[in-house]
Amino acid sequence: MKRSTLYTYLGLLALVGLFSCAKDPIDDAGLLITQRSQCYMTSFDLLGSDHRTVLVSGLTKVDTTALTVTATAKFGTNMQRVKPFCSLVSDAIVDVPMGVWTDFTKPQVYTVISGNRQVRKAYTVTVTLQQ
Repeated sequence: MKRSTLYTYLGLLALVGLFSCAKDPIDDAGLLITQRSQCYMTSFDLLGSDHRTVLVSGLTKVDTTALTVTATAKFGTNMQRVKPFCSLVSDAIVDVPMGVWTDFTKPQVYTVISGNRQVRKAYTVTVTLQQ
């Protein structure tokens, strides 16, 4: 009798857990889709092969109106092999992977997507070498 009551209780608990999670929408990457429509980049950084920043302090500008990022890399940086990282508004994602070796000898475009996955903004990132 005690054992059947325990199994019934555990079964009901499992069903409640399954149904409570089913209401949260998930995107293709397994990330939670929220109601937030904000969509912007707040900061940007580049790391070199030693995993330290290669950007000159104070010379990186994120323009959320023009959808551009301009930055200056330290003299001698190998611009063909740097890893980009950025910070975003809550719940937003970037469609191009960050943290992978990237060639910044030409501008790169990163699309920021809102938490509700309905707003998309393409940021053009331009990095120049320090003279």
